[in-house]
Amino acid sequence: MDFKVELKVIPNAKKESIEIKEGRIYCKVNAPPENGRANKRVIEMISDFLKCKRKDIEIFSGEKKKNKILLIKSENIFKKIKGWEQ
Repeated sequence: MDFKVELKVIPNAKKESIEIKEGRIYCKVNAPPENGRANKRVIEMISDFLKCKRKDIEIFSGEKKKNKILLIKSENIFKKIKGWEQ
């Protein structure tokens, strides 16, 4: 089962972090938004956070925007995080 999750990326952050508020992820990355480096770091951080493979996460929409939708293609991920909406 695939899940879509809203995400807001804050690139060039001094400190990297992931916060979940009202079913949305706020991801602060220290990578710049150039040549897809921030997107790559977001996928790395989210996969580590969810303990899933990087190939199971892709950017569904908003690749060049701060507001994105992630597509998570992994079983049992939704059970790990409460408060997320499909």
